[in-house]
This record gives sequence, structure tokens and C-alpha cells, in this order.
Amino acid sequence: MIKHVFLTGPPGVGKTTLVQKACDVIVSSGVSVEGFYTQEVREGRRRVGFDVVTVTGQRGNLSRVR
Repeated sequence: MIKHVFLTGPPGVGKTTLVQKACDVIVSSGVSVEGFYTQEVREGRRRVGFDVVTVTGQRGNLSRVR
């Protein structure tokens, strides 16, 4: 079984969406999943930072533009 996944790619191609959906499918099959992903934070159309989000839903500030 795969133990680690590192996903890269240009902005806007669906990396975060893929991770979220894959985790949902894996968890619904009864397998324990641990880890995190980053999610951009926007104010209107402007990206102002990123949050780190665990697959269990905990969220924290990773970075912000001042």
C-alpha cells in the first residue's frame, strides 16, 4: 500500500480537489488517512495567503500577505 504521496503541478489544475476527493473515497472504504494539504485564501479575486488543512478538517494559517 502507498504510504506517502507528494503532488505537484501548476496553479489551478485541481491538485487540492484531487486530494480531497481521494481522501473521501479512501476514508469511506474504512482505511485510516492522515496528512494535510494547503488551500489558498482569497479576498475577492486576490490571493492573500494559504492555510494548511488536515484531512480531518483542522485548519491553520500557513502564510498571509500583509
